[in-house]
Amino acid sequence: MSYEEILKSIKQKKFAPIYFFHGEEDYFIDKLAEALEQNVLTESEKAFNQNIVYGKDLTPQSLIEICNRLPMGAERQLVLVREAQSLQIKSEDEKIEKLLLHYFKNPQKTTVLAFAHLHGSPDKRKKIFKELIANSTSFQSDKIKEGKAGPFITKFLEEQDFAINADAVTLLEEFVGTDMTVITNELSKLIITAPPGKTFTYKDIEKSVGLLKEYSAFELTNVIGAKNISKAYRIANYFKSNPKSGPMPLLLGALFNYFNKLYLCASNMSLSDAQLALVIGANPYFVKDYKAAVRNYPIPKIEKVFHLLSEYDLRFKGVDNYNTTEGELIREMVYKIMHV
Repeated sequence: MSYEEILKSIKQKKFAPIYFFHGEEDYFIDKLAEALEQNVLTESEKAFNQNIVYGKDLTPQSLIEICNRLPMGAERQLVLVREAQSLQIKSEDEKIEKLLLHYFKNPQKTTVLAFAHLHGSPDKRKKIFKELIANSTSFQSDKIKEGKAGPFITKFLEEQDFAINADAVTLLEEFVGTDMTVITNELSKLIITAPPGKTFTYKDIEKSVGLLKEYSAFELTNVIGAKNISKAYRIANYFKSNPKSGPMPLLLGALFNYFNKLYLCASNMSLSDAQLALVIGANPYFVKDYKAAVRNYPIPKIEKVFHLLSEYDLRFKGVDNYNTTEGELIREMVYKIMHV
């Protein structure tokens, strides 16, 4: 079932005996877990029948004991295992495996059991997880691909009676990425002070996420693309003095994404702006900026930049790095990119 289908069924009070939510995108897992907390029991029923437990505090035996309890003064009980990735389920322990497999195939009818497995999926080749998936309402929460968060942003705002312009969507995604938790935090900040029914614009997003600040990873990619050497060095020096504002992994990711788009742009310059926007995964509003940057970075130079990014990624991880600090690595990297 899809995220939307499971969420709808929960709100309609159509509960499965077992749920298994897992994957790399924690946001959707948390939202489904919250929906169960809000809908399985009434407020008066929760005191004795809502069991929110954590994987690290459980053993499989204690989990089964909780699940087999009968509800008190309610039709059912909820057993929600948060951070289920910490629950130690060892397939080599046959007794435990049989205990779990028996419950998965014969769940307590008055119990709603849900596993919220964060930060990735388990090894699905193991029998225990194959059976869990086969005998549950299972949902794999995958990371949203770059350039694909737009529909989520639009829908999130529409559900709260707001709207957003296409160029504002693109700007938000380009600046904060596709982490759903980060995106929803930014959208929530917008909503708090906005009048009902507002349509958010490019300038609203620009102001909200702080793009007017002179020092950001987003601004660094822009000034490098424009070959604004003095400003690029100024930003690099700021990151050296304020490492939390521009950590190396963030900058490497931002620069790789930027030059990847430049490469696609440089390889397809014969296309119209609308076609080029589709190819590089950007709003047509930004195509002129990418085309201008390609004049500074033709394909041979872009390829050299990719080699530099790879080199500095390895050096940041300690390969061939002789006590050079993160800040110094950033300054070196920016200098070399500007002079390829």
